[in-house]
Amino acid sequence: MEEQGPPAPGRPPTDGTQPPPAPPDPQWHRPPVGQPQWQQPQWLQPVPWQSPPAWQQPPAGWQPPPGYPPVNWEPQPTGDQLPPFTAPPAKLKPWAIVLIIVVGMLLSTAGYVVYMWRVVDSTAKQVAALDDDRWNAPPTRPTEVAPTPQTSEPSAPSEPAGPRASTYPVRDDKDLARVCDGWYYPQSPKFAGKAPHQISVGVVDSVALPSRRILSSVSVPDLTESIWQAWIPRDPAKSQLVGCVDLVKTGGTAKSCKFDDPKPETVVMKKATYRVRLFEAATGKQLLDKASVNGEDEDCPSVVFLMGNESLLSQVGDRQLYEFYRPYVMKK
Repeated sequence: MEEQGPPAPGRPPTDGTQPPPAPPDPQWHRPPVGQPQWQQPQWLQPVPWQSPPAWQQPPAGWQPPPGYPPVNWEPQPTGDQLPPFTAPPAKLKPWAIVLIIVVGMLLSTAGYVVYMWRVVDSTAKQVAALDDDRWNAPPTRPTEVAPTPQTSEPSAPSEPAGPRASTYPVRDDKDLARVCDGWYYPQSPKFAGKAPHQISVGVVDSVALPSRRILSSVSVPDLTESIWQAWIPRDPAKSQLVGCVDLVKTGGTAKSCKFDDPKPETVVMKKATYRVRLFEAATGKQLLDKASVNGEDEDCPSVVFLMGNESLLSQVGDRQLYEFYRPYVMKK
């Protein structure tokens, strides 16, 4: 049953309908039947903040209650767990890759250069040591012969019974040097035909080192190219003539030569006498023999290698060789 408010004062409606309900009495209250009466809540007063008590270590031997992990427990990874996140590796930029390649090539080149320098330096030291041993070795022959008055020409070196034929052709200058020792090469071109005839000259100008060296050329007066090329034996196999210049004896002092490297030093140059010969390479035939020729070239060399107390010696000059051998080189 709905509750009814107090009756409104009677006032007839103007339109014949029911009159509107009257406003409630301001003094009216809902009866407290079946409903609790609302009360104003009691608010608590705020409590000042207090810091929590300091944490204290558990006593020795303390263990967590059953069902909790033990002390210092750490979870163990399992197969179904994902690995920890790691950032992907950074990618190099193109210019950085090019720079790394260039630097690597430079370092490799530098290492190779250092390695080759060490190899060359080691080889040079070994060669220098061998040269020192050779140049410092005691001479096995007298370094000079005291000049003595002679009434006749010096005796010539002993010659073999006859020239001997080589079983192989001329290959280099060492083969041509054997012509001065009594060998010949049938495969070489004959001393015939139109001039000029190519010539090679071998010289022995040291007592301590009596090895023969083939001159690379003989300086001649200004002539046509076809003539002076005959005095520059570029191909030993084409030489028709072989000149031989051998040291016979040494004499008095000719002059003194000064050198500054490696230290200032003065070296005496002695007068020397040589034997000058000429052979045909193809037959071994001797064409010229001058037993006593004074070395007229007394120019001081720019570099010299001497053994012990060995002195510089005057040489048979190119002009002398040209005058001795020209009639044969230009023979028609």
